[in-house]
Amino acid sequence: MRQQTKPFIIERKPSRKPKPDAPKPSIWGKLDADIAQGLKDQRDVDHAAATGGDDRA
Repeated sequence: MRQQTKPFIIERKPSRKPKPDAPKPSIWGKLDADIAQGLKDQRDVDHAAATGGDDRA
């Protein structure tokens, strides 16, 4: 095999468009956001009950 005389450069070109920062809208509309908020609220209530009640510091 011959020794290479010139250095070679590898170019990396993205094959797809870059993804936007904003998440895609859900096919369920705001239903999934409402459910996620309800689950978060329920977790907060459960945590408060498990730690002894009110959230006073």
